[in-house]
Amino acid sequence: MDLDSLRAQAEAFLAESRLEWYLAGAGVKERVELAPIYARHAGLFAREGAEAAARACAGAPEAGGRERLRELWSFLALGLIRERVKELTEQAANFESAATVRLPGGEEVPYRQSAVVQLNEPDRARRTALERARGEVVRRKNAYLAPIHAATHALAGELGFGGYLGMMARLKSYPLGPVREEMARFLRRTEALYLREMGRALRGRLGLDLGEAERHDALHLFRGREHDRLFPAERLAASAREACRGMGLDLEAGGRVRLDLEPRPRKSPRAFCASVRVPEEVYLVIRPRGGHDDYRAFWHELGHALHFAHTGAGAPFEAKRLGDNSVTEGFAMLFDHLLLDGAWLADTLGGEEEDYRGFLGHIALFELYMLRRYAAKIDYEFALHGGPELGGKEALYAGKLAGATQVAYPPESYLDDVDPFFYCANYLRAWMLQAQLREVLKTRFGRRWWRSEGSGAFLKELWKEGQAQDADALSRRLGFGSLGAEPLAEEIEGMLGV
Repeated sequence: MDLDSLRAQAEAFLAESRLEWYLAGAGVKERVELAPIYARHAGLFAREGAEAAARACAGAPEAGGRERLRELWSFLALGLIRERVKELTEQAANFESAATVRLPGGEEVPYRQSAVVQLNEPDRARRTALERARGEVVRRKNAYLAPIHAATHALAGELGFGGYLGMMARLKSYPLGPVREEMARFLRRTEALYLREMGRALRGRLGLDLGEAERHDALHLFRGREHDRLFPAERLAASAREACRGMGLDLEAGGRVRLDLEPRPRKSPRAFCASVRVPEEVYLVIRPRGGHDDYRAFWHELGHALHFAHTGAGAPFEAKRLGDNSVTEGFAMLFDHLLLDGAWLADTLGGEEEDYRGFLGHIALFELYMLRRYAAKIDYEFALHGGPELGGKEALYAGKLAGATQVAYPPESYLDDVDPFFYCANYLRAWMLQAQLREVLKTRFGRRWWRSEGSGAFLKELWKEGQAQDADALSRRLGFGSLGAEPLAEEIEGMLGV
């Protein structure tokens, strides 16, 4: 088959499908409609295309070309699976968008809006009741997610990968096992610190002991409303625009980045970036919830948006649209981790570093909580995807997440809390990569690197290549031997006074 023709079709498909996900996720339209898009591109995800890319990859004479072909093969093979489950995926998304939850007191709100209500609810009994009501929606959503899981595993075998884990071993540009092992070491290293600091925070702020708290308690704890005065909502976009200017960057990249900050009722509570056309049309979407979380979510998605908007228009399709997403997540985390720097907070939001001491202790513990949560997630996903059977997976999910975080997780989230195709590993590698990017920026441009226009120029040089290199290659390019979690542990230990 003509692989260049497949690339052109794939470019058109991605533009249409990501625009559709943007419109539905942003609450602009009520329903996701994927079937017409797949119908317009009916030949793209035929098995013959994936097999042609696989053959070309196997016969490629040099590493660089082989890697590009492996990315195309991965896109076509996984796209074939997504195409086969598109109706269930659409139904799951539309069910969640339309679902409502009855609040304590009788008011009914959209399910997605209820996440914001719960996060800001100070009364534990009301939060708990809302958690149970939200859990019922998730249980009903599992009626769509479980068949998606079963079909994906069946297709992994049908395509000759020897199962889901075998498929990931062949289609990902990096092995998953070392990521899991690195995070297991992180869990062991930070265990005592986490138990001490999380126990102290729960007792001091919520009056709970470790072992008593549930997920909604942790989310409310890390909402950190006591720090809201430091993060005024009206300054969110303006402060970002000023901070970007200091790096020689334009927040909106000459109109290529489009901000969507409207709080629509059906808008997803999870901020996201929709790269509809790279680099010409990129959406940054956030549903404001209040406080530092809005700032961190905004800066995270801004890292994605600027990366995509500065990717070279002439870059190969695989570099612009595919590749190791650990890279774009690394740039996103480089930006959201600015909130862990007291000097940046003072420079961007005013005041002195000392004004942010309490917040920095709060965010360091949240960072530790999230890293431990994701360490448990990748461990759980190895077990989840060991086979198609789902018996016992609810309890396994709840047990692994609680073991790492010491808060109870609702077992019904055992499928809803999973991103497809081990995306959690991309997040973990990105955490490691952002620490290396930050170290290089400090070395080249000084402690306050965000004040130097050279930092923006340096980033744009990296961004223009899109994802031509995976995170391991980019790490080596930056002068490091490998990706690892040890710098993350060291930073958190320093911030928490170890």
